[in-house]
Amino acid sequence: MEAGNRHTMKLSDLQEEIREVIQSSFETPRWIICEIMDITQNYSGHCYLDLIEKDEKSDKILARARATIWASSYRMLKPYFETSTGYELSSGIKILVLARVEFHPVYGLSLNIQDIDPSYTLGDVERKKREIILRLENEGVLDMNKEIPLPIVPQRIAVVSSMSAAGYEDFMDQLRGNPYGYQFYTRLFPAVMQGENAAQSIIESLERIFEYESHFDAVVIIRGGGSKSDLACFDSYDLAYHVSQFPLPVITGIGHEQDDTITDLVAHTRLKTPTAVAGFFIDKLASFEGELEEFQAVLINATLTILNEQKLRLQLYQQKYVSGSIAMVRARQEYLLKLTGNARFQILQQLRFYDQLILRFMEQLRSTAKYIPQRIAIESLHVMQRFKQLINNKMEGEAKRLEEYHRLVAYAEPGQILKMGFSISRMDGKALRDVKNTSPGSIVETELYSGKFKSKVIDIQKKNIL
Repeated sequence: MEAGNRHTMKLSDLQEEIREVIQSSFETPRWIICEIMDITQNYSGHCYLDLIEKDEKSDKILARARATIWASSYRMLKPYFETSTGYELSSGIKILVLARVEFHPVYGLSLNIQDIDPSYTLGDVERKKREIILRLENEGVLDMNKEIPLPIVPQRIAVVSSMSAAGYEDFMDQLRGNPYGYQFYTRLFPAVMQGENAAQSIIESLERIFEYESHFDAVVIIRGGGSKSDLACFDSYDLAYHVSQFPLPVITGIGHEQDDTITDLVAHTRLKTPTAVAGFFIDKLASFEGELEEFQAVLINATLTILNEQKLRLQLYQQKYVSGSIAMVRARQEYLLKLTGNARFQILQQLRFYDQLILRFMEQLRSTAKYIPQRIAIESLHVMQRFKQLINNKMEGEAKRLEEYHRLVAYAEPGQILKMGFSISRMDGKALRDVKNTSPGSIVETELYSGKFKSKVIDIQKKNIL
C-alpha cells in the first residue's frame, strides 16, 4: 500500500510479520531462568504469570514478560513442583521453565510454559541460604543469641505468633496443662507468620518485646506446620539478623521437622513444634525442681553425717573431761596439802624478817634525832632570805607600774590635749558634747592652746551615728 510517496502497512500486517519472524527464530522451546513477580489462576484453571529478571546487586528489574500455563499442563506441573521442592509456585521464587516464545497480534509477546525444573529452584534457595549464612558469619552475629544464658527457671515468656494459629493454641494448652502445676507468665505479641510481609511483621513484634526486655526470660517464635514456601520468611536475612542480636534467648518452633530455616540456625534453641517448645520450658522447671530435691537430700545426708560425727566427738570429750577432772582434783588436793605445810614455815620466816627490820629502823631513828634542830635552823635561814628577795622584786615592779600611770595622767591633762591640736567648745560655761545642745544664733566659746575666741552658730549639720 502506498500513501503518497511513502510505503505503508497496516498494524496487523506488521504484527503478523513480527509473529512470523519470532516463530521462525524460536521454533523450539527454550529453558529460561526467571523470577515470579505475580501469579494468578482463573476459573478455567489457566495460570497467568508475570515474570521478571532482577539485577542481583541493585535489585533493579532488567527484563519482564507475561507467561501462561494452560490448565491441562498446570494441573500436572503445579503438584509436581510443590511436591519436589516443598515450595508453592508463588511470588518471589526463582524458577527454570521450558517455554515456547509466542507472539499474538493483539496481546503481544508471551511465553507459554510447558515444563518446570524444580531442582533449579531448590538449588537457588539453598544458594541464597548459604549466602545469608556466610554473611551473618562474616558479620560475627551467627552465634550471638546462642551465647545468651537462659535463666535457670524461665517462667516469663514473650510469644511471637498469630493469635488464630493452631500452633499458638497448642503451645498455651501444653503450658497450662503441665502435670506439675507450674505457673508461667506469657504475653502474645501478634505477627503475620507467612507471606511477603511476615518477616517484617515478626521484626516489629521483636522490637515491641525489646521495650519490655526486663519483663521476660525468653522469647518464642512459633507457628503451625506448612509448606516450605510458607516458611520462606524465616530465611530472611533481616529477620535472622534481628534474632541473632536479640538480648533475650530466642526459642523457635515453626512446625517444620525436616529442614532448618536460617532463623532456626541463629536462634538460641531450635525445636520442631510449638508443643515441643512448651515441653522445653516445662522440662527446664522440672529439671530445676529435681536438682533442688537432689540437693535437699544431699544436704540432709550431709547434716546427719556431721551431727553423728559431732555426737561421737562430744562423747569422747566427755570421757576425757571426766577422767581429766578426777585426776586434776587429786593433784590439787596433794598440792594444797603440800602448800599448807610450806605456808606455815614461810609465815614464820616473814615474821622474823620484819622483827629485824623494825630493830634496824629504831636504831637509825635514834642516831639521826640529834641532828634535827641544827637542820631546822639552816632551812629557816634559807627561807627568810628567799622571802626577802621576793618582796624586793615585787616593790620594784609596782614602782615602775606607778611611774607609767603618772605619765598617762599627764598626757590626759587638758593643757596637754590642747597643745596636741585639739580644742574645747563651751556654751554658757559648759562643754559642748553634742550638736543637739546648741541651735543657730547661739554664742559658742572655743578654747585653743594659744587662747580663746567666741563665734556665732549659723548652721547645724547632724551626722547619722549608729
